[in-house]
Order: sequence, then C-alpha cells, then structure tokens
Amino acid sequence: MDAEIDNTRRLNVFKEVLRPNGKNIIAPKWVFRRKYENRLLTKHKARLVARGFTQVPGVDHRDAHLYAPVVRLESFRALISITALFDHDLRQFDVSAAYLHRHRRRSLHGASPWV
Repeated sequence: MDAEIDNTRRLNVFKEVLRPNGKNIIAPKWVFRRKYENRLLTKHKARLVARGFTQVPGVDHRDAHLYAPVVRLESFRALISITALFDHDLRQFDVSAAYLHRHRRRSLHGASPWV
C-alpha cells in the first residue's frame, strides 16, 4: 500500500479542489490481495480502484465501453509464433503503476483516498 501511495504522490495524480456543483464524485476503494508462491505467502498487494458503478454514462464519461487493455491468449500465441518464425527476440517487462502515466483530456472528480 505504501508503494501505491508513493507512486500517486510522486506522479501528482491527485489534486485537491473544491467540490464542483452538479458533478458526480467517484468514490475510491482499496483492494487488498495476498500473493502466494508454492503455498507460501510472499507479499501483500494493495490497489486503489475507482468504484466505477457510481459513474453515469454520458455525464461522467463519453466512451461507450470502458475496458482494461488485455491480450487474448490466441493473439499472444500468434505473436510468439511470428517471433519464432522470424528468429526475433521477445522480451517481457512490467511497468509499475502504468495506469498513473496516462494523460486525460477531461478531469475526474473523486473523493480523497487518504480519508
């Protein structure tokens, strides 16, 4: 949880403003998980998520579909096959807190997660 809080503060994700009239305030929620390897607890993970079910389509967002970018297994297998066919290197990496780097055209108004 400390790493998540540090990332949001370091990247200036949140800015305190007065509550705007007529705007829906999206409440945050902490989600806690335990990560196991070989049945041994290795780490505790925490994520701050928006309670999206409180959003009103057309008011809080214009997008018809909100989704998380994920890859289908078939697409990943095709990528590996093409990589092997042309004898290219394939590397994997993970960007910590990647969602915090996205630039938004519009503001979102949410309740403070630190309360």
